[in-house]
Amino acid sequence: MRMSPEDRLRAALRAQVDTVEVTPDALPRIRGRIQERRRGGWAVIAAAAAVAAVIAVAVVVFVPDRTPPDRATDRQQPAVSATQEPVEPSAPVTTSGPVVPGEPVKVQLPVYYARNDRLVREFHDMPLPVDDDAHRIAASVGEALRAGSAADPDYVTLWPESVEVRGVTVAGKVVTVDLGDVGTAPRAGTPALAVQQLVSTVAAAATYTSVKRIDGVRITIDGAPAAKLWNTVDVSRPVKQAPPSEIYAPVWVIDPQQGQQVGRSFTVHLAGIVWEGTVNLRVRGTGGVVVVERVVQLSVGAPAVGEARVPLTLPPGRYTVEAYYISMADSSVQGVDDHEFTVG
Repeated sequence: MRMSPEDRLRAALRAQVDTVEVTPDALPRIRGRIQERRRGGWAVIAAAAAVAAVIAVAVVVFVPDRTPPDRATDRQQPAVSATQEPVEPSAPVTTSGPVVPGEPVKVQLPVYYARNDRLVREFHDMPLPVDDDAHRIAASVGEALRAGSAADPDYVTLWPESVEVRGVTVAGKVVTVDLGDVGTAPRAGTPALAVQQLVSTVAAAATYTSVKRIDGVRITIDGAPAAKLWNTVDVSRPVKQAPPSEIYAPVWVIDPQQGQQVGRSFTVHLAGIVWEGTVNLRVRGTGGVVVVERVVQLSVGAPAVGEARVPLTLPPGRYTVEAYYISMADSSVQGVDDHEFTVG
């Protein structure tokens, strides 16, 4: 039987490999020689590579495989953390203009507020002298703590009007926020939730630092460490975010934001932490007439933060979008969050 060129090549390689005896310690010995002769130049390395190639042939030549490798499996996969970290709902897709030296950079920053003793979030357009984490965090925290800064009148800051953000530093694994004039008690809510309002804003605002993997947020008062804030919350060590189910609102509307104008076709962006991820969406028009009403399934259920994006088309006019969930105990409407917006 006449052999093809490919068969002759395979037979020749097999015959050559049969003459090679590979001992168990071959590879370690080769590596040792390379280490000893590293200064000897590329010739030694090339020789070792040739021997390694013969060994490789001895291993694979008898198992020819013409199937192209799956490139997806060749990529290094990211490590999966064994612990669950607080999950931030995704931000609206935004872009900033080109950076012009000497001119402020326009960015959209996340800001946390409270509603019914739970945290909710807005996005505010703010100019920064430099787009880095220190400036982002300082601007976001300053906005979060400033009374009356929320676009939604139902959202409030828990911090007293006198409070000031005097500086933010990002060093190693610690973000330090220095505050002044913190007063003797929070403006509203609990002291613990007020601190979480600050910490959550820091975590959401950071773009270039993975705040969720650092030691936490260190809070100093007038440039000096403090043992307790308002004689209640321990701030002697960096403060970490609490689990989402303990501090976030059960349901809230991300888009459209309060007072926003949208086109006739737009997307309602919802987030929440509810049983089985089931929330209700309702849009009211003139006179409170319901023009849209549907059940929405979030990406995940409690205790994780789920999200959903619902595309809608409406005629021009003023509307109110509402998100809520139905109590399993008595079928009552719970956790309502609403935003007024305009379709142009």
